Amino acid sequence: MEMISSHWDQILLLGAIVYHAARSYALLSELRKDVDSLQADNHRLLDWTQKQAEQIVELRAEVNVLNKQVTSLWDFTNSIRDRLNGHGLKH
Repeated sequence: MEMISSHWDQILLLGAIVYHAARSYALLSELRKDVDSLQADNHRLLDWTQKQAEQIVELRAEVNVLNKQVTSLWDFTNSIRDRLNGHGLKH
């Protein structure tokens, strides 16, 4: 008992250190779970964004093809109109 009464401040300090170490470990575990959850969400959103970007590229290519086809149709229509109006004849 005399040892406890002579070293009570050191025992109290050691108890406080153990308490804070255990509390810090618990908080770090919770933070690690939060970080893992955020990383999973980030990967999910990154995958979704990548898929959207790929679809946009595909759609852009399709729109470019359609624009070229429309331009070709108008060129063909204009050439037929010019022939019908006599502008396409060379003398």
